[in-house]
Amino acid sequence: MRFVVATVFTVLLAFAAPAQASETLTTAQAGQVVDALVGSLDSYFDPAKAARVQAALRADRERLSQIHDRAALAEALSAITLDVSGDRHLKVSVVTASAQSATLSEPEQALLDQRLAYGLMAVRRLPGNIGYLKLRYFEQTPIGAALIDSAMSMLQHTDALIIDLRENTGGGGAADERLLGHLARDPIVMVQLRWRRPGGREEIEQRKVSTPETGPLYPDKPLFVLTANRTFSAAEEFAYDIQANRRGLLIGTRTRGGGNPSDRPAPPLGFGLTVFVPNGQAAHPLTGKGWEGVGVQPDVETSLEGALTEAYRRALTVAKPKVSTPRSEKERADALADPAGTLLADQKL
Repeated sequence: MRFVVATVFTVLLAFAAPAQASETLTTAQAGQVVDALVGSLDSYFDPAKAARVQAALRADRERLSQIHDRAALAEALSAITLDVSGDRHLKVSVVTASAQSATLSEPEQALLDQRLAYGLMAVRRLPGNIGYLKLRYFEQTPIGAALIDSAMSMLQHTDALIIDLRENTGGGGAADERLLGHLARDPIVMVQLRWRRPGGREEIEQRKVSTPETGPLYPDKPLFVLTANRTFSAAEEFAYDIQANRRGLLIGTRTRGGGNPSDRPAPPLGFGLTVFVPNGQAAHPLTGKGWEGVGVQPDVETSLEGALTEAYRRALTVAKPKVSTPRSEKERADALADPAGTLLADQKL
């Protein structure tokens, strides 16, 4: 599995680690986790910063070894890595229900992805013929591209599209590349990734969209992307790509600010804990900048709850229906008169 900008472990934690996530460790076992974390940081993209984090962990090893609850230990370790590095991706997570399992098996991971519909939360036609697509994460395998193709096939005849990333915490790969590939005739320019390889060698990768062989299904109609503080990692990249290419309007609140990627599985620390260790940095060719530490600022800032209503109102205003009937015009007029009430009524059906 390819980890482009964020591992989906952070998305799946609530599903993967229920009641037994707090299974206790011995002092020796907790110490082993600390030592494993220190070792894993050798592959961090910034060696100097990694050394400072390692020193902080070693200095606090005695206290950390006395934390026997796995979830509490992960939280304490993450507090140190974030405080010293400022990197929100550099985080320890509990990924199994039992300390006896080092990690999820491939069948368990596949079942988990299936239960989460590969990140799909909603695909819907809103009143007034406005499309709505909501994704929890961007699936990284080819299944993600197939899912996007299916969703866009259903939405292609709407007059404007809202993509909701307010709860999207990352992923990256097949799904985001394909979704961007549907949204413009001339390929949208994606970010450039600078990887640190073993031995300190650097490698530059230019990410590219994946355009369907039959062509994009939504290349030129109005587009709105919803963001929030929870929007993270690959979801931030998607929003940044849209904004940098001036393809659509971002509406909502500033994103969380996680722009350092990894293209490897999260290193296991033992006893069902893992750590996400970025080995790269992201910057956009069109701006020369990224969103690490600062997030993505929306074009239109609203409350978290008001973002959809604002996007819906704007979509209704700029949409240009190719055909109209008395019924469709009434539906559109009613929606324009009360966007919030129309959305609420639609959800009650």
